[in-house]
Amino acid sequence: MTQKKSARHSDPEISGPGQSAHDQAPGMVPQIQDHIGRQLRAVYDDVLNQPVPDRFRELMDKLDEKLGDAE
Repeated sequence: MTQKKSARHSDPEISGPGQSAHDQAPGMVPQIQDHIGRQLRAVYDDVLNQPVPDRFRELMDKLDEKLGDAE
């Protein structure tokens, strides 16, 4: 008498209980990844080129003073 192997163990394509590798959602198409990357760079490049607001600069100066006093 032979024992039946479960589908999970006999099929190398299986990646999880009841789900084969073919059933998983594919990754993003490279063209879409490239487009998203270009858009993100455009947004963040613009942000990086903006000056630091005076209020943030004042806070950073105060922090530098406190760190200088601690040494």
